[in-house]
Amino acid sequence: MKKIPWGLLILVFILVYIGALTIPYVAHKKVSSSFQESFAKHTFSNDSVGTERTAYIDDNVEALQYRLRMVEEAEEEIILSTFDFNADQAGKDMMAALSSAAKRGVKVRVIVDGFSGFLDLNGLKGKPWFQAFAAQENVSIKIYNPVNLLKPWNLQARLHDKYFIIDEKMYLLGGRNTTNLFLGDYSSSKNIDRELFVYETAAAEDSSLLQVRDYFEAVWKSPDSKAYTCSKVTDKISACGVELENRYEKLQDLYPESYTTWDWESLTMETNRISLLSNPITSDNKEPWMWYALTQLMKQVKQVTVYTPYIICGKEMYQDLTDLTANGTDIEIITNAVSSGANPWGCTDYLNQKKNIWNTGVKVHEFMGKHSCHTKALLIDDRMTILGSYNMDMRSTYQDTELMLAVDSRELNAKMAKEMEHDKTYSRTMGDNGTYVYGEYYKEKEMSTGKKVFYGLLRVLTVPIRRFL
Repeated sequence: MKKIPWGLLILVFILVYIGALTIPYVAHKKVSSSFQESFAKHTFSNDSVGTERTAYIDDNVEALQYRLRMVEEAEEEIILSTFDFNADQAGKDMMAALSSAAKRGVKVRVIVDGFSGFLDLNGLKGKPWFQAFAAQENVSIKIYNPVNLLKPWNLQARLHDKYFIIDEKMYLLGGRNTTNLFLGDYSSSKNIDRELFVYETAAAEDSSLLQVRDYFEAVWKSPDSKAYTCSKVTDKISACGVELENRYEKLQDLYPESYTTWDWESLTMETNRISLLSNPITSDNKEPWMWYALTQLMKQVKQVTVYTPYIICGKEMYQDLTDLTANGTDIEIITNAVSSGANPWGCTDYLNQKKNIWNTGVKVHEFMGKHSCHTKALLIDDRMTILGSYNMDMRSTYQDTELMLAVDSRELNAKMAKEMEHDKTYSRTMGDNGTYVYGEYYKEKEMSTGKKVFYGLLRVLTVPIRRFL
């Protein structure tokens, strides 16, 4: 009997594994009639002022200061959901502050994405710090869909939500991860991001705060979420715990504003209604709840402006955009210029797909700011603002958990519209005749030869796998 070559067996195994990794996500699901009916019943606007107030946070240092102040306000429970949680300076700041709250009896629950958890919480650099954090009384950590190479069909689904809840009083929600790139001023490399702080002035059964808490509880109790614990406190782990205590003391000197009393009323603005939009939470190929909700809200309006770090649309998404513009909705998209974008997959896909994007009738502004823009938001006419974690790509549409807040507030809308107009001056826009129109402050950034070669290769490699990027 002739032996089968090892090389052939390995090749067959690799092909089968890739199939198990990708085939479950090849066919894009459609939104069920039950979800469509429930969405149609929801009201996203209100004629009178609601109980929730909001603040718009667009600065990384301010974002860290808000978090530190919010921790000091906690009396019963703190909830943190994050995609990335590095043991860098910003990450240690958060662990130190949360540890101090746990020591005074506040229950702290943290959930982190499985892929990022595999790299961050279990990495050589981060593990002792997170073990020291997890070992503390009143601290519970879970990992959503941990990496399991024996189940490749689950590896595509990620927890992409980012929010921070304090008791039943206040929360933050947006696109910021818990790393130096997004919090504080610890690195010359940073991302521009925006998020919303929401403050509850009075209890309300339909408040967005309760919606976010209910969403968290569903994810926390999901069989996809597994406990992360410290099995043994070693000398190294114990030393990290002591260092976190010392770091908390230093925080009060570094950020003294966060350790004073804040007037939340004066820091926030009125809203009529805030509603939570989400994707399904199961770690599998998802119905596109978020994309459906966004496109429904974009219908019957005149003007939509979108912030997204990158654009990776499938044929269904292209068709929806085409239908919207054909029916009279003016859609503008602000996204990173290729030479300044932080996501190479998104940048190279844009090089391949930009004509398809423009053919939908949308107007694209290629942003060239000092830093890469990580903001995910929409402005709908002059009243509705939608902001959160959703990227305009197939991964956010069909594979990841995502959250966005739909806020009925003319004041918030006007504030963000002013910022968007400013960012357009740092952008170039494709005109109707195929030539670019340059904003007043747009400055071309030349890519290095090495980056050009790298992107050239990626333009080929990404073609067959673009729906999984």
